[in-house]
Amino acid sequence: MHIDRSEQLDEATRAIGGNGPHRALFFEGVEGVGKTSLLTEVHRRNSDRVTLYVDLAAAYDQSEVLSLIAREASAKGLRMDSFRTLQQRYAELPPITISDSEIKKSNVEIAVSVCGDRKLQNSLLTDELIATLGEARAERAPIVLLDSFEKCQTPMRDWLCQLLSGLLTAPEVTVFLAGRSVPTLSHPDAARRTRSLVLNPFDAAIVEEWIELVGIEDLKGLESVVWRGTAGLPARISEFLSNFSAGEG
Repeated sequence: MHIDRSEQLDEATRAIGGNGPHRALFFEGVEGVGKTSLLTEVHRRNSDRVTLYVDLAAAYDQSEVLSLIAREASAKGLRMDSFRTLQQRYAELPPITISDSEIKKSNVEIAVSVCGDRKLQNSLLTDELIATLGEARAERAPIVLLDSFEKCQTPMRDWLCQLLSGLLTAPEVTVFLAGRSVPTLSHPDAARRTRSLVLNPFDAAIVEEWIELVGIEDLKGLESVVWRGTAGLPARISEFLSNFSAGEG
């Protein structure tokens, strides 16, 4: 199904091309309103660029998000040697597991120390990733797409705000984020460099366009009925039309 988000896509084009004031766009809206589809369309329209997509709902922690971005960057031809070297060095630290029946002061101290080290390591890896992405030539400028922000819990949310603020300082990098809720950044230039765009449900005119596109003759003239039944949400409209088509066949 096509994307009827011309305002957001125009904003995305300006951001990527450096023709607008914003370096980061946050797409906010209820479930089913088309946030993921919009990110997918931005990705599709820039398939020849270094597009780095991460579904935050599928990421376990900060280190995994960093790894996913680095892996995508490598696949797109960016040199990630310094990041990989740093990551490999930190991977040598063994994990610490403490059994409830064997809690000792020394074990707790070791665990706290390792956790502190992990936090510092994630911070250093984050800085290294941002620096590496920022070193890309203009024609290879990365586009970072982060989906499902609302699935993240603290401290992941706090860390993502730090990552986003850092990416705003990286030359040429453009960021897109989608979620039912979106972050508020404390970066001094955040208000100037970021913009949040709320995705609203479609109106009956767009539903009529979809019906015409799919070519279901029996639904022509019933766009208002379909619109009320789906609340104008693209996911529900698409599901309804798919089921209706299947039933007709």
